[in-house]
Amino acid sequence: MGQTATYIPDSADDSLSDLVEATKATGDRLRAQILRALSAESYSVSELCTIFEIPQPALSHHLKVLREARLVAKRREGNTIFYHRGAEPADQLRQALFDAVDRTELPNELLSRVQKVHTHRHNLSAAFFADNAHRFADQQALISTADAYAGTIAEIVGHFPLKDGVLLEVGPGAGEVLERLAPQFRELVGIDDSRIMIEQAVQRVERLPNVRLRQRNFFSLPSVRKYLVVVAAMVVHHMPSPQRFFRHAHDLVKADGLLVVAELCRHDNDWASEACGDTWLGFEASELEAWAAKAGFRLVESQFLAQKNGFQIQIHGFRPIPA
Repeated sequence: MGQTATYIPDSADDSLSDLVEATKATGDRLRAQILRALSAESYSVSELCTIFEIPQPALSHHLKVLREARLVAKRREGNTIFYHRGAEPADQLRQALFDAVDRTELPNELLSRVQKVHTHRHNLSAAFFADNAHRFADQQALISTADAYAGTIAEIVGHFPLKDGVLLEVGPGAGEVLERLAPQFRELVGIDDSRIMIEQAVQRVERLPNVRLRQRNFFSLPSVRKYLVVVAAMVVHHMPSPQRFFRHAHDLVKADGLLVVAELCRHDNDWASEACGDTWLGFEASELEAWAAKAGFRLVESQFLAQKNGFQIQIHGFRPIPA
């Protein structure tokens, strides 16, 4: 996550030095595995220590080597530093190294520890909502309210002939988006793994006969492409893995369907982590588009909305890339 400047060698000698530096950095089994683990995720130092079962000083050394070779970069999310792959798409040398690393699979024991990290992130988020559901709306209002973007989501959905099918909303909040979209679909389903949050949405949508609410974890939904539209409004920044969200969404959206994602633009307001339980401090539009493309979506529409306190919301429509 995040971006770094593209390095352009000035001469053939610089190109050779760049090649030596990059290949030397990847010429270590552990560092190659770190790059492989970062292929679709960002991790903190402590999380990488958990995944690779090595002490922090040793891991920090390897991350320093990878950073100096411009293979990884870091960004701050609240009080935590996360590491991610650092090369731009135009950096052909490093992209070729990434492609070579990605042709290998992480051992099962490492994959098990990756899942442990994701479970820990999810548990932290779930604990926040369990403790703060009663005041979450007030805290969220410091950034934006659902009324500020529900109409734009309905507008984007309305641009496509998608009414004869089932709509799924992930994390429906108080039900504002479901209420706005209810006249457009024969059936709408809202899911949240927080019972308290579901109870809040019931108060708004219980009078709508075509809306159903379920206490379910998004990632537990079967990988069946049954939904004509999937909406995720201000929820991806709470996800343990934004990249995994797009991959699973692709497993749920019909081939002729639509994925709508409303998210905060990247910001540096650390207080949002504590006040609203945000795991990620928003995203660059290019990040969302890249993750969607890697999952099998193409961008078809985008809108940006200015909000209070300097925040900005981005709303994107994605459609599955034809097979």
